[in-house]
Amino acid sequence: MSQQLFLASTPLHILNSVAIASQTPSTPACLWLIDQPIVENNPYFDLIKSWHNSPFSEVRISQGHIKGTKAKLANRKHVFAEIEQWVTRNEPGQLFTGNDRRIEFQYAMHCATSKRSDVQGIYMDEGTFTYVGREASASFSDRIVDNWLKKLTYGFWWKNPPTIGASQWISDVYAAFPDLVHPLLARKKLHPLQPAHTDNPTVRDFCSLLVEHFGADPQTLKDLGAVLTLPHESIITKLDGYRDAMDSVMAEIINEGRKVGVKYHPRNTNPDILQAENRAGAYVIPHRIPFEAILPLLPPETTIIGDLSSTLINGRWLRPDAQIISIKNPEAPLASEFEHFFSRIGVTSVAANEVSQGTPP
Repeated sequence: MSQQLFLASTPLHILNSVAIASQTPSTPACLWLIDQPIVENNPYFDLIKSWHNSPFSEVRISQGHIKGTKAKLANRKHVFAEIEQWVTRNEPGQLFTGNDRRIEFQYAMHCATSKRSDVQGIYMDEGTFTYVGREASASFSDRIVDNWLKKLTYGFWWKNPPTIGASQWISDVYAAFPDLVHPLLARKKLHPLQPAHTDNPTVRDFCSLLVEHFGADPQTLKDLGAVLTLPHESIITKLDGYRDAMDSVMAEIINEGRKVGVKYHPRNTNPDILQAENRAGAYVIPHRIPFEAILPLLPPETTIIGDLSSTLINGRWLRPDAQIISIKNPEAPLASEFEHFFSRIGVTSVAANEVSQGTPP
């Protein structure tokens, strides 16, 4: 039976890998965590290794975030050798990635296609770039400089993606909104991603284990009537009316008898800029928990409020029953593209001083 290989570098990639692999339990699947800042005591690797209901027959991990050109090249040479050895031994028929710019994925495809001609390279929706494209991919730096540097450094198997998910290595795309993908991705064979997540007990089990690992109680999340997912504190202080709006929204939700969860940006220097811990009825969600892992555990018809980011895109398809409100930020990159896309998927965009008007009773 043909083996599946999932190459994941982010929590969303891991979550999508869990969802897709669980759909075909009789097919052997390997999850390989790539480009990881830590490999010793990596919470995702350790959790999945010990997870009784894991859909993966094997879990591997590779170091990333190496400083210095010489050290980085030496590390990649080591990772390439591991990938080549694994692919030679297993001859996978399907390779999944959340980012086809990852050189580990491209090298794995290079090795796999040298063994068999029917290998599928499959892109798993990572959010923003799937729909609005990656602007930097069209730059001279990316198309010419980076492209030829990689070819000369690693090999002519490197294929520069015109946008994320659109490289020549990719034949299939799992997308949350298949009808709305970027035109370059629309040329691929499209699969709806949402059915893999809907009512999936394996996904809920994984998310429960993950939030517990990072110090949250899954039952507390099930009691939240609304969640504020906040941008970096610099935006909160800079965007006119943002902080006052969040304060009033929290107060309004609590006064309605609902509990509100507050999810801060992990790189904030102030761990509680809104002083939510001092409010009865507010719950500060541990910041290290990936927002995507929280979503399957929230109660039906919850309210999610956030900024212009992939967070709300993921919220829309992972929780189609939720009301989702985006706070406008004209200074954000691709702000108009975001707002246009949000309107197409049913996310309401409002100014900061109007946000409390959008929260339902």
